Amino acid sequence: MSAKGGAIKDKWKLKKWYTILAPKVFGEVPLGSTPAYDVSSAIGRKVETTLYDLTGDFSQVYVHLYFKIIGSDGDRLITRFAGHELSRDYLRSLIRRKSSKINSIVDVTTRDGYVLRVKGLVLTTYKCHQSQKTAIRKIINELVTKKASELTFDEFVQEIVFGKVANEIFEAAKKIYPLRKAEVEKTKVLKVPENLGKQVESSNISSG
Repeated sequence: MSAKGGAIKDKWKLKKWYTILAPKVFGEVPLGSTPAYDVSSAIGRKVETTLYDLTGDFSQVYVHLYFKIIGSDGDRLITRFAGHELSRDYLRSLIRRKSSKINSIVDVTTRDGYVLRVKGLVLTTYKCHQSQKTAIRKIINELVTKKASELTFDEFVQEIVFGKVANEIFEAAKKIYPLRKAEVEKTKVLKVPENLGKQVESSNISSG
């Protein structure tokens, strides 16, 4: 047993600690550290944090962010945004009886060639008709698609995560029916431009 324990300790000695940084668009804030034998063994790992951890604003604690390690700079690991989602507790707190919940999922391409799946959410003040739900869903899809095509990946991610896109959805959709809330519930990066490695991510986003 002692020899086995010694072997485990020796393996840990061979590992080096690397600091994980958020992307530049999030200020390269340290996300923590991870042990690895070398950089290559850390590439591809996913890191989860909250927007609160990056900004210090507690009102953003329900926004969960996911980053993927894509490279290094010395003993610092560089990441790229991989997606986000709002916490289940927060989403449950939005639901009200006698109102309608409208979801929409659309794949969009940014100006610089990133493909993301975006899940929008609109909550009405009262129950609305199916035709109104369809009209609101169309607004979400068209607005998000147009927005993505006009912005770079970093710009689009910022406007999603910090609520600007949700606000624009709210302003546009409230013309159809009185609304209580609009959110971008979830995003996931499906594909990055070929010159960045042609990495295709799993595209599972539940429609629930």
